[in-house]
Amino acid sequence: MDNKNVFFYEPWPAISYREAESTLYLLHRCAQIIGKLKLTEPFEPHWDGVILHLTSRGFTTGPLNYRCAAYSIDMDLIDHQIICTTSWGKIKKCKLTNMSIAEFTQIFFNLLRECDIDTTINFMPMEVPDAVLFTNDTEQRSYTAEISTQWHHILLNTHRVMQRYHAKFRGRTPPIGLMWGTLDFRDVRYKCTPLPIADFKSDYIRRNAMDDAQIEAGWWCGSAAYPRPAFFSFTYPKPVDIELVTIQPDAARWDAAMAEFLLDYDDLRQSDDPDRDLLLFFESTYQAGAERANWNPELVSSGKPV
Repeated sequence: MDNKNVFFYEPWPAISYREAESTLYLLHRCAQIIGKLKLTEPFEPHWDGVILHLTSRGFTTGPLNYRCAAYSIDMDLIDHQIICTTSWGKIKKCKLTNMSIAEFTQIFFNLLRECDIDTTINFMPMEVPDAVLFTNDTEQRSYTAEISTQWHHILLNTHRVMQRYHAKFRGRTPPIGLMWGTLDFRDVRYKCTPLPIADFKSDYIRRNAMDDAQIEAGWWCGSAAYPRPAFFSFTYPKPVDIELVTIQPDAARWDAAMAEFLLDYDDLRQSDDPDRDLLLFFESTYQAGAERANWNPELVSSGKPV
């Protein structure tokens, strides 16, 4: 390969929640609309089957069953478009640009019809405050291509480090992916210990997500409640006094308001070895939770072949 023709991005580019808020709103609702198509697939425990999978250009649903065939939807965050491809030869695209969610919804379902796909979804957003039906969300949202590409590139780098963490777990752990309900990119490990669901009887989503002891880690670009990007980690159920544990790297901490360990993205960017420090964050927060929740230490391997 001629390296002179390869363009390398900054490994951990700067991103601001405030500057990215409009673009992320649009991406979040688009991801929800696309992700809801996966709800027609067989249900997997903890919603593991509904994630969007990371690709070199964005995200994909992977193949979705349709009658005796299949189609897939891709979010291309380099050329900034949505692509529908089918096993019967149809390919249709629409642009990601400044628009309202209502406009995107209409364009996207027209695209599906042009591919001879007749399907629908629940048009109410999930796991977001002040939810507005996709079809009624008419406020214009600005879409900044550079922010979208930066967000994707951060996830690519997070995935690269997270794979090293993910590979060491011998227990049940689904593929790394984007949870479109909350727009966080996560890895989760399960203890395979069923939990009572009494606390979530009225919450269909959490009732099916939190019925097993688990330790989750990931990255998200922030929210109104925490308006800056960060890596996170939590153990559920929360072990007693886990907030008193010292974790790594030094910049990481327990956040009482969020009730989880956090490592601000900007702090990681200032590290002289971000890959090392991010892996330390994932591994030290797992260790903190696993020890206090009495997980079998043999669930984690060296990650090397015997």
